Amino acid sequence: MSALLVVLSLGLLLGTPGVASAAGFTLQGESRVSFTGKGPAGFKLVGATEKLSLEDDGQSLTFTVPLDSLDTGIELRNRHMKEKYLETARFPQAVLVVKRGELLVPAKGETKSGQAKGLLTLHGETREVVVQYRAERAATQTTKVTSQVKVNFKDFGVAVPSYMGITVKPDIDVDVAFEITQA
Repeated sequence: MSALLVVLSLGLLLGTPGVASAAGFTLQGESRVSFTGKGPAGFKLVGATEKLSLEDDGQSLTFTVPLDSLDTGIELRNRHMKEKYLETARFPQAVLVVKRGELLVPAKGETKSGQAKGLLTLHGETREVVVQYRAERAATQTTKVTSQVKVNFKDFGVAVPSYMGITVKPDIDVDVAFEITQA
């Protein structure tokens, strides 16, 4: 009897708005991952990709970005970023894993904001990061999510980008926007 109560209680908790529910999430529509690095005299380095994948195993959400798809808008800078700094031939992707229990999932018509701890693997190093996010759910099963995470290249063994005397600070802002549906 107590086992049944535990199962029912977990079922109610997982089905409650505000806590990540047991139904699987899948990406829908367009996604955008961008990063911004800053340097001297107002210099900004911006790169982006629309390639993002999501796996939901019921316990964690795993987001993967193929780093070779990042584009800064300048071919030489792309080559330097991919070959010299991110070393995409050796480390082809960045992976963020967030446990479902860390997330607040809005009910239909609601918006939830929060922060979640996750494990980011970049350049062969895995570190805990804090993700700030906002999830806005429509009257349907679709939820628009925007999130931000600050990454220090040095924490992941990535050389700080520098070219012709202009050096980017090691702190990088990463912004992600995507839509998910819940089965």
